[in-house]
Amino acid sequence: MSSTQEIQFALNRINRVLASKRTPGYRDIRLGLDRISRVVPDKQEWKGIHVAGTNGKGSICTFLAGMFKLAGLGYGSFTSPAFPERHNGVTINGLYVNPRMYDMEMKHVEEKYNRIAAGWKYKHGQEPLNLTPFEFETATAFRVFNKMHVPYGIVEVGMGGATDATNAMKQKSVTIISKIGLDHQEYLGNSIDHIAKVKAGIMRKNVPCIVDHTNKPSVIHVLRKHAREVGTDIILTWKGEPLLLTLDNSRWMLESYQVQNLLCAAMAFRHLFPLQEINLDKLLETDPFLPGRLETVQVNAPLSGIQPREILVDGAHNMLGITELSRHVNRRLRKDDQPVTWVMGMSQSKHKPFFKMMENLVEPQDNFAMVEFTQGPNDPQPLPASFGAEYAKTKQIDPGNVYSGTPDIASALPWACKKSDGGPLVVTGSLYLIRQLFSLKGIHRTRELGTGVQTGETTSPPITETKELQRKAAFHKKQAEGYRKSIAAIKRDMESPKKETDKPETAVENIASRLEDLEAQAAKHKAEYDDAMFNIRGRRALPHMKYKSHRQVFGYPATPKPPTKSPFQPAGESKKRKGKSSVSWKGTKESFKDQLAAAEKQRALEIKQAKTRDSSDPFEAKVAANRKTEGNL
Repeated sequence: MSSTQEIQFALNRINRVLASKRTPGYRDIRLGLDRISRVVPDKQEWKGIHVAGTNGKGSICTFLAGMFKLAGLGYGSFTSPAFPERHNGVTINGLYVNPRMYDMEMKHVEEKYNRIAAGWKYKHGQEPLNLTPFEFETATAFRVFNKMHVPYGIVEVGMGGATDATNAMKQKSVTIISKIGLDHQEYLGNSIDHIAKVKAGIMRKNVPCIVDHTNKPSVIHVLRKHAREVGTDIILTWKGEPLLLTLDNSRWMLESYQVQNLLCAAMAFRHLFPLQEINLDKLLETDPFLPGRLETVQVNAPLSGIQPREILVDGAHNMLGITELSRHVNRRLRKDDQPVTWVMGMSQSKHKPFFKMMENLVEPQDNFAMVEFTQGPNDPQPLPASFGAEYAKTKQIDPGNVYSGTPDIASALPWACKKSDGGPLVVTGSLYLIRQLFSLKGIHRTRELGTGVQTGETTSPPITETKELQRKAAFHKKQAEGYRKSIAAIKRDMESPKKETDKPETAVENIASRLEDLEAQAAKHKAEYDDAMFNIRGRRALPHMKYKSHRQVFGYPATPKPPTKSPFQPAGESKKRKGKSSVSWKGTKESFKDQLAAAEKQRALEIKQAKTRDSSDPFEAKVAANRKTEGNL
């Protein structure tokens, strides 16, 4: 092994050790296609629709999914980040993929990469780094698309474009680039033009690229130049404005950036299916919006206080998103100088102008709470809540209007609901904060990721919660049955004659008090059991009712069912052989004399075989017979 390989081998060992020491806030982001290209399926059975951009790419994917669903066309969709669970990022025809199937496909990806890594180590004498979490999710989504045999796959870029894991897609039908701005500069570059160059990397030869025409001229110039180098064309969204004739925006009140996202999706769909009808009003009736994007959420007690109330939730986490959210709030929610209550939580970044972002949103008369989200695996670190206090101090906001309690969403939201006093309340910032908000008890959402509008029915609790409720119900049921048996046994003892050890009055009082205690305990466990089963079923059990049997539902047959007839019949002479001579071997009959000779021959053979079998030596009888013959001679 050369010295260079030894150094690399040592560095890889150090990286492996450090990987086990990483904190939950560590983000394993390594751009590049070298690792992901080794584990994606060799054959891509679906046509890809690749969507990149700084803001709006997730909404474009959701709009496209709604168009596919309205047209009755099969599709799969992969968006990120997924919440509340990672399998929620993959939908098939508008439904979440089965979590067990998702985990199984992810396990296949891991096993395949482990085999490749073992071969790499044997050949080069060094261990390659593992796949990143997003690479695992991307390869799993591609495998799910293949397994479900979807004809089209709508894929959202995770970060950037050219070096993003989703760019390992082998077959694309159309690409889309939404509005581009500054974000993730530590990975993509410090200028918008450089970021545009990275995002243009999703383009393919002879595959058209739909581009949001509201991008800066310099961005469009970079995209057009790259398209010429690749061998394709870009199509600006202003060319598809006739498609907006089917949109009544006075009804939907969409912001301008939402209209552009909708136009990007409609133009891509028109390119794929020129003869399919596109009715944007029908599309918006299905509520095709991502969760946490200008979503109205109902907050119930105890978070909201006594009365439930509605709040606005938007995952604006960069300058572009903050600017659009500020415009929406000032136009639609803020009335005159009415204060708006803000609850904000951002992820750390050395390139984001946090003070400027807060300044765009928060007015001097507003109420303001800065919170921190709880870090999960591969989540970024939250921005410290002290930034909010510093901003409020510099802007001379009344300290009574600034939250100073525990900096988490569960504690700040009740304060915000009380402080807003029925006025506008907005929760904004990182999508990781939105994910944590939606997990709180008392939050009722009107949207569900990728499946349109919820019916408002009681949803089943998560699997882990259901198992805990089932365990609790089983325990209390067993306890209640035990108490009932004890009560029944005591009552039997009271009825049966026994020796009088105590005075009759004392014995009756003791037994009665004991029965009361046991009945109270039994009733307590029965109530706990009923409460647990109510949370599992979503309804109370019907008293004194049980399911009918099959015979009670369908009744008895009018006449008894006849026994099954046997497929066999007595063996008799065939009708075809009647009147004909019996069949014999070789076409001749055997006479009685021949039969007798055959029987004698068979009997002699059996005697000979018996003698041979009874002798200890198989050859002894033969030798003795030969000696007898020689003596006679």
